[in-house]
Amino acid sequence: MIRNKYFIITIFASCLCISDCIPSNNTLYCDAGHVQDSSQLATETLQREFEIIKRTLDILEKASYCLDAGKPVSKETFCEIIEIIREFSDKCHQEKEDKVLFPFLKNAQGGEKKDFLGQLLMEHVSARDEIRDLSGAINYIHLGKKYKKKITKIAYAYIKHTKKHIQMEEKNLFPWINKVLTSDDQIMLISKFDEMEKIDISTGVHEKYTTMIEKIEGQLEFCNK
Repeated sequence: MIRNKYFIITIFASCLCISDCIPSNNTLYCDAGHVQDSSQLATETLQREFEIIKRTLDILEKASYCLDAGKPVSKETFCEIIEIIREFSDKCHQEKEDKVLFPFLKNAQGGEKKDFLGQLLMEHVSARDEIRDLSGAINYIHLGKKYKKKITKIAYAYIKHTKKHIQMEEKNLFPWINKVLTSDDQIMLISKFDEMEKIDISTGVHEKYTTMIEKIEGQLEFCNK
């Protein structure tokens, strides 16, 4: 009986641990409270962010398609998409790479792939320039077809640029990082990423953008009709 009692207690404790590790389906970004073990990869954090960025590109593409098709898309909808891009893609994702990952790789690898990292950094700059142009263009959305065409032209260029950039990182940057960095390097990067995200996660910023994306997806459903 005593052995059975200890067995039941052990199983119960294990279940509690498992339930604590199950991620919520309602969060935009995984909790910063990583368990730092040698199996974790910093690129997994960046890859999860790409999934949200791809989803944002989808709603920007859908909004642009609707506008091209003569269907009503408000300035506010584009403003919200731009806000998500600036706060999540630019601030959350790109800053991790620009301020933490790329400088560390340049120092740790003795300049290996320096030109490649410089190219990725410049692509970040170009992407932010395109979003600034898009933000300016939507101020004239009410002036007619010519101005709407300019909006969609900038949007499609940004989408193409960003998809190509994501593919470059997924196929070339991430595999290289996982090959050359030690487990201690990975843990250190994850810790620095977490530190950058601490305030946003504690204040629910990521959940805010989850809600915004879902709302815009619903608003653009009419384009399928």
